[in-house]
Amino acid sequence: MAVTSELKIESYIHDKGARLSEGVTYLKDSKTLFWVDIFLSEIHFVTDIEQPKNTHKVVKIDSHNYNGEYPCSTELPERVGAVFPVDSPQGVKVAFFASKYGIGRLSLESCKWKYEVLYSSCRETSGKAWDRLRSNDGNVAPNGDIYIGVMNDFHVGVDTNKQAEGCLFCVNVKSKTIRLILDSIYIPNSVNWNPSGDVMYVTDSLAFKIWQMPYENDVPQVSKKSQYIDFAQINSDFASPEPDGSVIDLRDGFLYSTVFSTNKLQIFDNHGKLERELVFPDTPNVTCCCLGPGGDLFVTTASLDVLNGNSSGPSGALFRVSSGFVDAKGEVSSSKLAPAF
Repeated sequence: MAVTSELKIESYIHDKGARLSEGVTYLKDSKTLFWVDIFLSEIHFVTDIEQPKNTHKVVKIDSHNYNGEYPCSTELPERVGAVFPVDSPQGVKVAFFASKYGIGRLSLESCKWKYEVLYSSCRETSGKAWDRLRSNDGNVAPNGDIYIGVMNDFHVGVDTNKQAEGCLFCVNVKSKTIRLILDSIYIPNSVNWNPSGDVMYVTDSLAFKIWQMPYENDVPQVSKKSQYIDFAQINSDFASPEPDGSVIDLRDGFLYSTVFSTNKLQIFDNHGKLERELVFPDTPNVTCCCLGPGGDLFVTTASLDVLNGNSSGPSGALFRVSSGFVDAKGEVSSSKLAPAF
């Protein structure tokens, strides 16, 4: 029987205008914490995790700070679904990120950015209308490839009565190549690997599942995809228990997944069995998580009104949860590898 713990904790940091905080990422060498606001197309980071308010910085991603001629229409705003920083003991100078139309590269020194790979360059998805889509979550594979999900943008919305337009890409920034991994997904979400790097996990939010598949010779074996966790089954009291951002603890293989609209973060053992759930009573839209210094959990949340920002309370804030709720002990590695570039 899973243990349920209700958390009565203050927010770690709360940007009062936050809409959709996601993609939280811990970097071990520089001891920094990154996250994004997807809706506002912002990359956030703190350079001293123990003093978040004093070291919090934000970079807005749009056509105005593009390095060169912006290659896309300016009629629709940019988005930032996930961030892939390049860590070093001297600090993060470069961060790759998943934007509306592709993978971008940001200089944290100049705050200028540029697209490295556009999704429209994928020949397998030439029929997609890219103005209708945006990046969602993603991760970096053991070989340095970026895996990134794409879904309907906010002005379109997701309609499960229609054909799904979302998909999952694999992008190699170094070779500027992109290939389709999975198509026709409403909300492709987190991507993770087990500690040995031979199994890949993909979150399919509106199917309420996390899929698993062998990862062999730097390629996911999609034909061998199978169900790993069914969130509808273990959250039957909720109408739409959507698994959102997740992370795998490389120390023991446990998977930590937020469940949007349920107030929950659920913790599974390395066989996919639910062991514990953490409840955030004041903010139902729990969106993403990572492990950080000392094994503490860092958790992002979303506004109750993402589109208009009319929200009160702690929704949109980040929370820091004590390592006492985490089974594994010892040093925590970075949440993500750096992409190959």
